[in-house]
Amino acid sequence: MDVLEAIHGRRAVRDYADKIPSESVIRSLIGEAVWAPSGVNLQPWSFFVVDDRATLAACSTEAKALMLGQADVHPELAHMREMLTSPQFNIFYNAPVLVVICSTTPDEMALKDCCLAAQTLMLAAHAQGVGSCWIGFSEAWLNTPAGKAKLGIPAEFRPVAPIIIGYPKGSTPANERRAPDIRHVVPGAS
Repeated sequence: MDVLEAIHGRRAVRDYADKIPSESVIRSLIGEAVWAPSGVNLQPWSFFVVDDRATLAACSTEAKALMLGQADVHPELAHMREMLTSPQFNIFYNAPVLVVICSTTPDEMALKDCCLAAQTLMLAAHAQGVGSCWIGFSEAWLNTPAGKAKLGIPAEFRPVAPIIIGYPKGSTPANERRAPDIRHVVPGAS
């Protein structure tokens, strides 16, 4: 698969088969992720792998509770209240594996580097027939002391990109893309 096929074919997968990616597949995806560019080649990332369904379910419950607690402060979350209160809803979509990419340094560039590693991991996953999805619902909880402690993430690390992976149960259709907003800079124009 060439890179353009991977870019155009990758989808956010939210329905997973029971087949669990092997340790070698997980290591391969992380091995590809570290080829992402990073500022001054610092590679300020660490990868935490959670492949225990009970742990993932417990993390989902705790993350949902945190988001529900924030719904009063953040009105944009109010429409999600029903979903977040449902015991059947798992924020990790019952995926068998979660890879949390953490920045190992506190600077803003490290966050961007981790995002580049996440995109590289997701493209590599698609190229290998593995589905993935960035789970933004989990970010706030993962950045709490309790979330970090639950996954053994050092206090000074910052969870940036929680990516679920597994084998897709079916196909996911492509979403439409808006035309790019391209603006040429004209020297001297104000």
